[in-house]
Amino acid sequence: MIYYCSAALLLLALPSKSLAQNDQSNIDVRLFREINNAQTRFKTSLFGVTDNSTYPILVVAPISLAAYGLAANQNEEFDSGVLLGTSEILAYSIGYALKEGVRRERPYETLADVHTNHLDSADPYSFPSGHTTGVFALATLLTLRYPKPEVYIPAFVWAGLVGYGRVYFGLHYPSDVLAGALVGAGSAYLVYRCQGKILPVVYKIIGKKETANVSAIVVPNNRGALMNLTVRF
Repeated sequence: MIYYCSAALLLLALPSKSLAQNDQSNIDVRLFREINNAQTRFKTSLFGVTDNSTYPILVVAPISLAAYGLAANQNEEFDSGVLLGTSEILAYSIGYALKEGVRRERPYETLADVHTNHLDSADPYSFPSGHTTGVFALATLLTLRYPKPEVYIPAFVWAGLVGYGRVYFGLHYPSDVLAGALVGAGSAYLVYRCQGKILPVVYKIIGKKETANVSAIVVPNNRGALMNLTVRF
């Protein structure tokens, strides 16, 4: 379903070299104008912080999780780091292929009077948004691994701010950001579903054994107690 939505957005991006992008009846352009024209000092500062944080977090998060897992012999954290890195690599690979296939020009290249910032973070093509692809891959994978509000709420708020900021800075159309979110989330979900095949290969490569993780939860009741025992190999 996620990739069907991406295909629909791809059709929206295809006429990028035609007059369609300059037509103000185009909903993608109208949404872009509404976001890009609403410039304030506060939003510029806020989105500047989230934009600059994108690649450092995307690099540090999987490495730090995997390193901590190895050092502390915590398989769950190590696995999360591996899966997070894998989902980011897959998401960026798909995003790169789409960029090279569509070659959509960026808004400031085809539209007049665009407010721009952070131009140094823009590669040649617009569709899909690479920043958004990465942050949604991270947010989705972390949510699947740690489905707790204290994890998924800040993760997706940060991801949403990054994506919105790319439009605000005049670097992407809304459809670029939406496509990036779908590719990122879809890649993370695919990696999560395939972890049973991915992790054994990684353990074999690094020569580490998958030790069993055992957890128990004891719940008292009026007749004694119930224990839920979980064993992970």
